[in-house]
Amino acid sequence: MKIMRAIIFILFLLKISTACSDFLKEESQDEVIVRTTADYSEFLLGSGYPQPAITYPYETLSLLDDDVEVNESRLTSDENSALLSRFPVFTWQPDVWERVQTMHESYSGSYERIMGCNAVLDGIDDAIGTQYERDRIKAEALAVRAYLYFQLVNIYGEPYNENREALGVPLKLTAGIVENGVARDRVVTVYNRMVTDLEMASSLLENYPKTRGDYRINYSSVNILLSRVYLYMERWDDAITAANRAIKTGGVLTDYTKVDASSFYFTDYEHSEVEWLYGANNRNQGMSSCMIPSSDLISRYERNDCRLLLYFSSDMRTVYKQRWNGTVRPANTLRVSEAYLNRAEAYMQKGNGMTNALADLNELRRHRIKEYTEATTTTLEEIRLERRLELCFEEHRWFDLRRYGMPAISHRYKNKSTDAWLEYTLKERDPLYTFPIPNVIIEKNSSLEQNASAYEQERTGVTVNIKNENHE
Repeated sequence: MKIMRAIIFILFLLKISTACSDFLKEESQDEVIVRTTADYSEFLLGSGYPQPAITYPYETLSLLDDDVEVNESRLTSDENSALLSRFPVFTWQPDVWERVQTMHESYSGSYERIMGCNAVLDGIDDAIGTQYERDRIKAEALAVRAYLYFQLVNIYGEPYNENREALGVPLKLTAGIVENGVARDRVVTVYNRMVTDLEMASSLLENYPKTRGDYRINYSSVNILLSRVYLYMERWDDAITAANRAIKTGGVLTDYTKVDASSFYFTDYEHSEVEWLYGANNRNQGMSSCMIPSSDLISRYERNDCRLLLYFSSDMRTVYKQRWNGTVRPANTLRVSEAYLNRAEAYMQKGNGMTNALADLNELRRHRIKEYTEATTTTLEEIRLERRLELCFEEHRWFDLRRYGMPAISHRYKNKSTDAWLEYTLKERDPLYTFPIPNVIIEKNSSLEQNASAYEQERTGVTVNIKNENHE
């Protein structure tokens, strides 16, 4: 009954409507019971997995890095409300969560999903169903929870390779209520838990046939994510091992040189390398039409790189061509190309793995660049550039910049065509590389300690005189 009450509470807390919860058997007017593995599976999909909804909590990530700039062509003499709503994020303001209006802070939304995962993990061992069904659902819940904690700790905790003993985020591992709130765990503690959960998920799924195409995390995608976590922890051999598992069991790289651009839709299981579709579209929600890919990013692609044609519109003012079928659908991916990049970087970091790293880099480029001539040597910087080109606007670049040493970056901003350009700079190792916890969360949880970035001065811009450089 303790588990039942926990799940009933989660259902109430998340306000799951009857229309979205037909899989639940109603026992009374104020109580719904989750009993079977099918019940748990549907509950996890609706309450644990990141959803393709307007409240997707990571929509701000695409506004923070050096891959985005203001779309001057959309500015008029009137105020641009969409751009104004993105200003606090785009200029790294310390009170960002109190100033944004149409975008959503990422803390509470992540923990709502974690609650859903925990409710499943609290009860799945006793669910009615086969052992395979229990194992698969448990593995999914563990892996999705790890993904959510990965996002949280890289937004609100310092980079692992910079200060692993810094405060991260609270580790909440059960669905039970804690009256006085939960204190923050260390970054290293959160990472170690992610490793534990992902390794367990991988072990649970290893001996079963791999599933694909159902919007659920699978064996290959678990190991792609695990290789990413190990890479951030600088555990190079472990990153290689996890990437090996993902590449061995995952789909082959999609050959972009043979793709029809007119029908290309990136986030689609029709692409052989896509192992998991999840979440919402950062590229549209975070950027909107008031933002475009930065000139710096676009300039990094080679002329024959098919990603220029497939990832962006012909005028380079829209990120990703998409086929809209009138329905809301997941729009982010975990795919095999990341496993190649994770493995290549780990090989290079080991100091004696340039041959293997080069093989991975050439394999990816052959599937991306027409008439590609294989490179005979490479560097860590080239591998990281390839990562930027391949994974742009997919929740990677901001986190990667953090682990690359938090370099200085600048954003130019103006809201009207008649305004002067203002340049805002995030300095090297800036405290705002670690975002403040929303004040509303601090007020609700007296056990939380705020980040130092919350006490930074308001960021102000410096007037710069520039011409229209938007991909001219």
